[in-house]
Amino acid sequence: MKFIDISMRTFLVSCCTVFSTITAVKRGADDLFFKGDAFSDTMLVRRHENVVLECEAGGSPSPTIHWLRNGERITQGYSQDVKDDEVAFEDKVAPNGSPLLRLGKVKSRLFLDCVTFNDEAEYTCVAETPFKRISQSTALKMDTTLHSEERCMVKKAIRGEPARIYLWTALRLEIEGATVQLLCRAEGYPKPEITWKDNNGKEMKGNGPEGLYEILPNGDLLIKDITWARNMGDYFCHAKNNVGGDEVSTFLYPTSWEE
Repeated sequence: MKFIDISMRTFLVSCCTVFSTITAVKRGADDLFFKGDAFSDTMLVRRHENVVLECEAGGSPSPTIHWLRNGERITQGYSQDVKDDEVAFEDKVAPNGSPLLRLGKVKSRLFLDCVTFNDEAEYTCVAETPFKRISQSTALKMDTTLHSEERCMVKKAIRGEPARIYLWTALRLEIEGATVQLLCRAEGYPKPEITWKDNNGKEMKGNGPEGLYEILPNGDLLIKDITWARNMGDYFCHAKNNVGGDEVSTFLYPTSWEE
């Protein structure tokens, strides 16, 4: 028997999600929902503070997330491929034609560095699948009663900007035998390099043994023919450039309709 080193807390939380959602998917439930605390109507910040907005959504199919500023889309990262607005490279149905769970939880962060009055605006998190879209917003305001000693750094074109991951898959549940796409998108200057470690902590290179995985140009990880014994556990995405790095984890749980 193969033992995989994952935390008991992560395992229990993930297993509870599996068993509570497989039944819903069997009934044909197509849903999209935000996780965590809802956005407040207004967010007060200090001038020159570094602000990070976070958003988390789950659904089937697994969603993607992007951000708006006063209704206009904010560009994050380097990819301009429209396929990156959805999980486009994984299986939509099983190889035998049967339905898949396609269930996942995704997280996103919007980084606002050294904010000023010019950054006051309504910021909207948009989560979407090919079938549904939901959003939540907050208005960023400067709190003039608070004084900050922070000073803005020199422009990133001069000093560079550390690699930071702004979109990733936190949890993915799928039927064994399918191909799944785990998101990991990063920004920074110079352009970050993205690497992955598998559920045994080993760096994933090339297309893997027997072509069972592929790291896509946008940084996402494509894992083929997943099985519980081989693929269940935490995968780690690391983004780095010569200024700094960032790392996130994704829990993958292959399952079956019989569980």
